[in-house]
Amino acid sequence: MYSVLLWLALILYFVGIVLTVPSVMKHRPSLPSSALAALGLGLGFHAASLTVRAVHLDRLPVIDVQSALSFFAFLVTLAFFLAYLRYRINVLGIFMLPLVFVLTLFSALRPGPSFQSMAFRSGWLMVHISCIMLGYVGFFLTFVAAVMYLIQERQLKSKNPQQTYYRLPSLEVCDQLYSRSLKFGLPFLTVGILTGFVWAAHAWHGAWELDPKILAALITWLIYLFLFSARLSGTWPGRLSAYVAIVGFAAIMVTFVGISFVSGWHGYIPRLGKAP
Repeated sequence: MYSVLLWLALILYFVGIVLTVPSVMKHRPSLPSSALAALGLGLGFHAASLTVRAVHLDRLPVIDVQSALSFFAFLVTLAFFLAYLRYRINVLGIFMLPLVFVLTLFSALRPGPSFQSMAFRSGWLMVHISCIMLGYVGFFLTFVAAVMYLIQERQLKSKNPQQTYYRLPSLEVCDQLYSRSLKFGLPFLTVGILTGFVWAAHAWHGAWELDPKILAALITWLIYLFLFSARLSGTWPGRLSAYVAIVGFAAIMVTFVGISFVSGWHGYIPRLGKAP
């Protein structure tokens, strides 16, 4: 049942993307209702698939690389709707939804090894995972805003702006989305890391503090803390902040996916006899 619902969500996401592209290309003021309906139904089926799995497992349905990416894709789709309703930026669909489709497709095609430890029913761990994911979603929006800012700034400086200039939001809107998503993501990532430390101190024994994923997560957190402090002081120009946000999201992807396959304590491949 879980797989059927996830495939239905994937199909509807694809339909929504296809219906979104003409609206962006023709620079229409809003996305067509058919595209929003398809994406909304896809989000509903995606939520249903996660709910079915959560009920079956009696825990948060993030137990392997497949379900982690599926949960992240669901949150990104939800963030797209919230950002679109607030800013009415059509082109957000082009920047955000392809990632949703790819992650959902990977989740539907490639199941991974499940984590069967009873520790995964811990309330601390559920808060940890949820907050980390929400932080990542916030920083993905920051990344998208940074990319749009850099493209739009280049268009403004050129003598002959291309059609991209008219499809992207203004620098002010990009900067506003950037700042708000950064302020959203940092507190969630902070709480996620702190609750993860509490849970690890209780559940693990050994030098877990030196685990590659934990160290990478701390480095990522420091990048965004530094970026937030620089933005708050008002000393950094928009372009420099945008570049750092792109580097920060690259660090997130390395932490979220890459290091998870080599982390002994904290990876997607469970340790024998231990909670991952």
